[in-house]
Amino acid sequence: MADAPDVPATLAGIGDAHFPGYTMGTAASALGVTPAFLRAVESAGLFEAHRSDGGHRRYSRDDLNLADRARHLVDDGLRLDAAVRIVKLEYQLTAARAMIDTLRRRLGDPPAGR
Repeated sequence: MADAPDVPATLAGIGDAHFPGYTMGTAASALGVTPAFLRAVESAGLFEAHRSDGGHRRYSRDDLNLADRARHLVDDGLRLDAAVRIVKLEYQLTAARAMIDTLRRRLGDPPAGR
């Protein structure tokens, strides 16, 4: 039986939500926004886009999820700066809850109900 071929290094990160696999055009199209919106949420501090060797912005799935959440809040009437702040706080809250659950499991306590 033949060995499976090695996965090229360029494909190694495809399953990683942090892998910057989306160009600006692809990301904007996937979210239904303009490239200017992606630049604006980056300028507002929602995330820092990765850069290709040529200096072009590249986005991860995590970046797209954050931008999409901000887009929904803006569509609901919030200003961009407020939407970015809310998304950042939601992200921090999710991370804090995950850490609390991890610590509770380590201590043998059941996770708290939500």
